[in-house]
Amino acid sequence: MTSTMEDQKMYEGYSGSPQTSNGRLEAVHNVPPASRERYSLSWLQILGGFCLNFNSWGLLGSFGVYQSYYSLEMLQGIPDSKISWIGSVQGFFMFMVSFLIGPIFDAGYLRPLLITGTLFSVLGVFLTSLCTRYWQLFLAQGIATGIGCGCLYLPAPALISMHFKDNQALAQALGSSGTGIGAVIIPAVFTHLEPSIGFAWATRSIGFIVLATSVLPMIVMRYPEHSRPSAAPGTPPYSGPPRRNNFLKLPMRWMPLLVDKDALRDLPLVLVVVGLMFSFMGIYVMLYYINLLAEQRTNTPHRLAEQTLTILNGASTVGRILPSVLADRIGAVHVLIMTSCISGVLAFSSYTLGHSVGLIIWSVAFGTFAGAFMALPAAGIVSVGRSRSNIGTKLGMTLGAVGCGVLLAEPVAGAILGAQGNGWLGFVAWSGSLMMAGCLSLLFARFRRIGIVVAVKI
Repeated sequence: MTSTMEDQKMYEGYSGSPQTSNGRLEAVHNVPPASRERYSLSWLQILGGFCLNFNSWGLLGSFGVYQSYYSLEMLQGIPDSKISWIGSVQGFFMFMVSFLIGPIFDAGYLRPLLITGTLFSVLGVFLTSLCTRYWQLFLAQGIATGIGCGCLYLPAPALISMHFKDNQALAQALGSSGTGIGAVIIPAVFTHLEPSIGFAWATRSIGFIVLATSVLPMIVMRYPEHSRPSAAPGTPPYSGPPRRNNFLKLPMRWMPLLVDKDALRDLPLVLVVVGLMFSFMGIYVMLYYINLLAEQRTNTPHRLAEQTLTILNGASTVGRILPSVLADRIGAVHVLIMTSCISGVLAFSSYTLGHSVGLIIWSVAFGTFAGAFMALPAAGIVSVGRSRSNIGTKLGMTLGAVGCGVLLAEPVAGAILGAQGNGWLGFVAWSGSLMMAGCLSLLFARFRRIGIVVAVKI
């Protein structure tokens, strides 16, 4: 955690004398109020990050239940590849907006980003509840909600990275567990309410949940005291409070900072970004189509098939936390390599599913390892990069690349399914191959950074 050496000694029980139990107790009581405040503030970022992940990745990861509903109910007759463009555009805008706001976050405009993201997300969900046609869903659920999710997501991992130095992977995992919880609650709410109160009010109920959980981050999330935004590129650090005003007057000189040129010259970091892009493409292909796979490939009852995505996302919550403890010991990149490889193997094996028991076991396994992968991108970027500066910009660049990949991956998968012949075989090959390509890119990044040495944390 980012604190002074004196503060760290106090938390470890240091009192200037042999560490007896009384010494530790005395040290805890003697922690200065300012240190306690910084300590509490850091943990509040995890709570705020949980809510932001709930309302961004959680919404994005829940599109599979809408994909199935649109295909079987509202938009019958429209090809799956066309329907999937709604979710792809939502993911694209989420990732690309995160890319665009990286320098804005680094400039100190946290609060305006959270307010803007909340407005777009809530408005997009409520407008979706009024939609009856494809183009309406494309604008409301695809574009408006995607923009809101992009403004909400990036501050979560960026602020956690700024507040935590030790145990960063675990801190990121705790914050990102909001993704798994959101991706469980949101599909469950829709699936259980839609048959009784209809599509419109089921979707509005989700909108009220998003609105309620967006308030806490605006209250508790803030920059750490030691990391103040700069007044302009190349100027000394700004000594006052983070800039939260004049958001609409952000100087255009910040726009060239959308890309960190030093990061582009860092080949291992570029390889990590490419690996994350391919792996996320493969994972989201499976998330968007898992309910359809359950309906069409297995002899699973309809009601159980509708719960497949919920089961998968529930398992991902556990997967986000437990492997992160391992990541703090052996390195985030090593865990990313392992989980991407295992997720790819599981994707290939999904073609053999033939009954409901196997589907449930597979969903738990895939959700666990895919969740572990999705929890660690920020920690991986920080660990492989040469410096911890411009974290918001680097994460934005990564998410921009991922957004371009996600935009293409799902429609291609839908086109493969719509092709004549054994469409599911091609679909499984597409998803699994993307994850294995991501694994190889991450592996190359690891060897490029530290060579063939085994016992090195990265």
